Amino acid sequence: MENNEELSQADRRSLRHNYRNLLSDAVTRKNEYMTDSGSLLLEDLERANSLFNKVDRTVEGILDSRFLILSADIGAQRAHQLRIDSAAFDALEYIEKVRESLYAASGNPDEQHMPGSKPNWAAMGNIAARFSRRAPRFSCIYGPLMTEPKERRRIKTGTKRDNAALAASRQEAQIETMGESDVKRQENQTTKLVKTVHKILTQVGPINLFQLVINPASFSQSVENIFYVSFLIRDGRAFIDDQSGQPMIEACEPPQQDDYQSGLTKKQLIFSLDQSTWREIIDVYAIDESIIPSRVARLNASGLSQISSQVPR
Repeated sequence: MENNEELSQADRRSLRHNYRNLLSDAVTRKNEYMTDSGSLLLEDLERANSLFNKVDRTVEGILDSRFLILSADIGAQRAHQLRIDSAAFDALEYIEKVRESLYAASGNPDEQHMPGSKPNWAAMGNIAARFSRRAPRFSCIYGPLMTEPKERRRIKTGTKRDNAALAASRQEAQIETMGESDVKRQENQTTKLVKTVHKILTQVGPINLFQLVINPASFSQSVENIFYVSFLIRDGRAFIDDQSGQPMIEACEPPQQDDYQSGLTKKQLIFSLDQSTWREIIDVYAIDESIIPSRVARLNASGLSQISSQVPR
């Protein structure tokens, strides 16, 4: 509805006041809307419609839209509360109605409880004929019921000489597997490197986490350093303090059972490191040398890589 006359400032304040009262009532009576038969919500909708007839500015329109959204949400919740199966077909009730109709057509509904009584199927047929006077006919189905998928033929590429060379190279290729001794050797190497990082952390004292683990010459070894530091954090041999805004790491003694009983809790921290972030950290913290010495990988007799590093004593 369009208004030919503009509202005065006092009328606008009154209109906004009424809208705010309407919104406040709607929020307060939300539970009543859900249990009411629907008349309460309709009354408030009528109030909103009467107020909307005076709306000609954006501010009042926003208040009206808020009430519209709130009423739509309430209506959706009421719709979810409805019984979906209220109109479902009840087979037992249908059979009972059919039995009543069969014996009621004969003029004596009590005959269904009498032995030897016969139902009046002719009368039931007349009742059914009012709803279906034509028998359903057969119809054809277009297309087969089941189809077998066609197998796609693979096209072989390359010459016979190339295929023969590829087969020969596959036969010559051998897969090297790690034995039990190799696995133990790798575990011992990891344990040594964790101890090395703990020794360095004990010597340097409190230090920024990134300045400790970042290797400006190797992204992969930076990730490995984070891996080794995680063992120290897990075992309680080091802790990270970020109260200053920077992740400061420091070596410590492993906590005892009494410490956990007095309220000490373990926390885990997961963060990702890609090459762009790695370069950015190097620039921000001006890291030109790795505190954890770089490791040189060389192949041993079994073909596995062996890592060696120089650790300050």
